[in-house]
This record gives sequence, C-alpha cells and structure tokens, in this order.
Amino acid sequence: MQSIPDFPVGPSSAWQDAQHVSVPEPYLRNWLLDTGSLTERLQSMCRRFDLILLGQHPAQPTDCERDVLPDKPLGGNWVIREVILCGDGQPWVYARSVICQALVDGELSQLGQQPLGKVIFNDKRFSRSEFQLSYALAPDKLAPLIEPKDMYLWGRRSCFHYADHVMLVAETFLPDAPAYRGVKNERMKS
Repeated sequence: MQSIPDFPVGPSSAWQDAQHVSVPEPYLRNWLLDTGSLTERLQSMCRRFDLILLGQHPAQPTDCERDVLPDKPLGGNWVIREVILCGDGQPWVYARSVICQALVDGELSQLGQQPLGKVIFNDKRFSRSEFQLSYALAPDKLAPLIEPKDMYLWGRRSCFHYADHVMLVAETFLPDAPAYRGVKNERMKS
C-alpha cells in the first residue's frame, strides 16, 4: 500500500458540530456518533484486523486542526500519527491524530503498531469531546484507497483530554468501511 502524504481530513469549513449535520441514514449516523472504541467495533466486523502505521512524526497541525487545539501543547510539541485500519485486507478507515509530545513520551510511549483506541478506551482518565462531522469529496491524496475517485466520504473528529493534555483524532471512513453497508454514496457530477 502506498504511503499517504500529510492530509487533514476535510477543509476547515467542512467540519461542523454533529448536532448541525443531517446524516440521512440511521446506520451510518450510528457509526459516526458512536462514542465507543472504533477499533473494537471494526474488529467485531471482520476475521482479520490490521493497522498500517503510515507515520508518526513531529509536525505542526494544519489550520483546520488548530481550530480545535490549543495554540501550543502543554510541555512540548505536536506529533502527527497517521494509520489505516483494515478489515480482512480492505482499508476501512484513515485516521490522523494530532497528539502532544508529552502524551507520546508518557501514557502513549508503548503504542507502536497498536491502535490508539486500544489505549485510550481502556484508560478512564481520557475523556472525549463532542464530535464534528465532515462530508467531503475525497482528496487526490487518498486516491490509492478510493474507487471511484470522485466519491464523497464521511469523517468525524473529536478531542481527547488527559489531565492538561489534549489530542485530536480525525477518522475518515473509506469506501469499503462497514459504516457504508447498505448506504448509497453519492458521486460528484462532472
């Protein structure tokens, strides 16, 4: 699988508070607003679950990520972690997390190839903010994972708080994700 360049999930204007977004299908809405572990839910839908770590490196958040993050993380810099969550060999979710370095060095130091959800949903000290949702045309940067290329994808993001630290987790549901089962996905008209 090709590496995906730095990619914020949707432009800033594409993110809206979940209560202001109309999701036409209840099944999809349930996936988008589920406050439990997405990793565990995906694992329950397949025989083999894989996480592909695309990268984890110090970097600055994008403008749309800065909209919901503090100006400077407490005690350090930001780290960007990008993964693909796959079920039975199919890419289901692209996730991009913006994590403060202090968390990467502390509570998340043993994360490695594990899903982030495995740690944060098993530690009651992490709390989650309300969701924001996005429905946007998949950018060219995700082209290796998208067919057809002109497909709109749903995404969600929320912040997790741990003591005085914060991290942003954004997840884009790729075309083969179980969240779309039985859902008609629109295509961009040329």
